Amino acid sequence: MKNNDTMLRSVIESIGVYLPSNEVTTDEIVKGCERKVRVPLAKLTGIRSRRRAGVDEFSIDLAEKAVSDCLDHSSLAADQVDAIVCTNISRWDDKNSVTFEPATSVRLKSMLGLENAIAIDISNACAGMWTGVYMVDALIRSGAIRSGMVVSGEYITHLIDTAQKEIVDFMDPQLASLTLGDAGVALTLTAAGSAGSGFHDLDMYTLSKYSQFCVAKPTDKPHGGAAMYTDAIKVTESVVPHAARHAKDILDRNQWGFDAVGHVIPHQTSKLTMQEGMREIKRLFDYDLSQRLINNLEQRGNTSSNAHFLALHDAMRRREVKGGDSIIFCISGSGQTTGTALYVCDDLPERINAEDAKSGKPRREIASNESALMPIQLQVESIGLAYPPTRESADTLTMLQQAGEQCLEQSSCEKQDIDILIAACTYRTEFVMEPAIAALLAGRMEINFDREPDAADKTFAFDVINGEVGMMKSLFLASEFIRAGRGQKVMVVGSEVDNNAADRPEQSLDVSPMASAMIVQESVDATNGFLSFHFQDFTQFKDLRKTEVNWNERGQACLHCTDQPDALHAAYLECIETTVANFLKNNELSLDDIARIVPSPISSAFVADVASRLQFPADKTLDISDANGSLMSSAIPVGVKNLDAAPGDMVLFISVSPGIQIGCALYIA
Repeated sequence: MKNNDTMLRSVIESIGVYLPSNEVTTDEIVKGCERKVRVPLAKLTGIRSRRRAGVDEFSIDLAEKAVSDCLDHSSLAADQVDAIVCTNISRWDDKNSVTFEPATSVRLKSMLGLENAIAIDISNACAGMWTGVYMVDALIRSGAIRSGMVVSGEYITHLIDTAQKEIVDFMDPQLASLTLGDAGVALTLTAAGSAGSGFHDLDMYTLSKYSQFCVAKPTDKPHGGAAMYTDAIKVTESVVPHAARHAKDILDRNQWGFDAVGHVIPHQTSKLTMQEGMREIKRLFDYDLSQRLINNLEQRGNTSSNAHFLALHDAMRRREVKGGDSIIFCISGSGQTTGTALYVCDDLPERINAEDAKSGKPRREIASNESALMPIQLQVESIGLAYPPTRESADTLTMLQQAGEQCLEQSSCEKQDIDILIAACTYRTEFVMEPAIAALLAGRMEINFDREPDAADKTFAFDVINGEVGMMKSLFLASEFIRAGRGQKVMVVGSEVDNNAADRPEQSLDVSPMASAMIVQESVDATNGFLSFHFQDFTQFKDLRKTEVNWNERGQACLHCTDQPDALHAAYLECIETTVANFLKNNELSLDDIARIVPSPISSAFVADVASRLQFPADKTLDISDANGSLMSSAIPVGVKNLDAAPGDMVLFISVSPGIQIGCALYIA
């Protein structure tokens, strides 16, 4: 979306990086393969070495250290950060352990004192950090926040260990895993303070036809671990032509000629791919940008979701990028996400290099955004629900496709009208972490299957991973995207499966396998829909429930949940009472104004306890709990579909997730 108004343009206020001290060469990695790989990988990729996390360093550690470095160079105090968006693909936070709940953003918030920040976890493969920037930029432009932080801690070199055991030859789909490196990167964004600086444009879309060309999930081999399977040739063939033409289209609509471009920063995958991108621009537009290309690969490798910003930071440190310089970022990620950003630096490069960067800076006062847009009422245009034949046969994408197609059948819009597709799915079949479930679903439904770069009707897809509260946060984001002009129609889907149902029923997860889909849009007549959202986190209770994937002695990925049920139940009730009181106060309401409440449907007993704790009539409390387990991300769609309320009635939806995260939403029936 082109940013014409300087007051609404966001700028990178600070950037922080953490690199593990351990450096490993590409030659060492290739030699470590169990079968000889006859390929000059260092020469082909341009990657001589990369950093690998230490024995006791994992994704959340890299993220935490990057955030600390970012705040050291920022004029913002931790309590001035209004949002933290965690975007790493890897959730590998301990030895042989992948964390699903609590959300990484909530745990970072607790570690670093970001007490006023809304915490959101998203996933969108290598375009993840850009998706976070896209999100925070929209929230700043809409006036929902004044500042935001985007962070990615990528511990991904464990994929090298799997690849070294499994690679057969130089055409093996795991060969790309040997190019990976570890890094943590964090940045803060605020409204631009100087004329001309900041993001002039940021446009992203998902080409779902190519969504299955790179997939990361647990290996099926007995040694266990995670694996990434990439068809590098098809990825390059799908990305390069789109990227070149889209970059030109974005330059044209901002009246930037190629001469105005100071630097080009593409996704840092391989020397050959980046050079091919430059050749495509030369072939199509007869202009050579190759001398302005920033190539950060030699000592970093591909650090996936944070690669662009690591390259930017390193170029600033080398004084290659200076204040006032213009940059075109060429964005790509599995799914297949393609995009372009136009950016003009303020004085950040000079501030990053200042010797007194960490000396006591005065606390910055952030002005309220006087250009904040009016709130909208988010209307639910249609709903689809899908259930599996049996608990054991539940499949995330099959159910989501059924719910999505049912949703479209009941809608007045066509699939090409969907501007944004958000999947709020925490527990997914095969623990797939790349690409986004939303991108795979778009491929199944042929939403934005393939599009010309200058097409008006494009779809952008990504995931939100915040447990049950993730659906409410997805609806909040949909509302703000529409307010900020990012789109008009958003499809939000949710699904959870019991990953233990088939093989480990004795460790069954307390979720009800199902899927849901909603198409939401601005209510033209403002007669019904979601009017207001509020989120609070109570991180003192973050240890009361944790779910993670471990590998057993047979190399199988197993989901484990450790919790304190009674303590968690009591804490949820306490936190709900506090959050509801604050929400009602902020909206100048009381419970007497509320016709219905729809609490989190963990169980009928929990629903009754919420009503009792709030002293709200039981007969006005909607119980949508399911005997098969919590509805989690589908709770709100089921609640809206089963709502028995008169037109104009105010309904309070309450969502909960470990962390503890509480969400409240006001809905007008």
